[in-house]
Amino acid sequence: MTTKAQIPARAGGKAKAQERAARPKSGRLAALRRLVADLRSEWRKITWPDRETTRKLTLLVIGLATVLGLILGAVDALFVRLWHLLGGL
Repeated sequence: MTTKAQIPARAGGKAKAQERAARPKSGRLAALRRLVADLRSEWRKITWPDRETTRKLTLLVIGLATVLGLILGAVDALFVRLWHLLGGL
């Protein structure tokens, strides 16, 4: 049978926590600076569409959304009428 006095204490756990607390945060700052530099680099690589292309694609999206909305609305109205015809089972 072992007693608490015979079991060695875990001194390593406290030491590691103190190391983490005392560790400088310059690694995080350097990583943040690197992230910002990478973002700027990637931002410069973007090729933005011209005004005419943007206008055409925007109108296309609005048109398709309108047509799809009308189709879904018609299907919904059809199902509502069908539901009422069948007596709302």
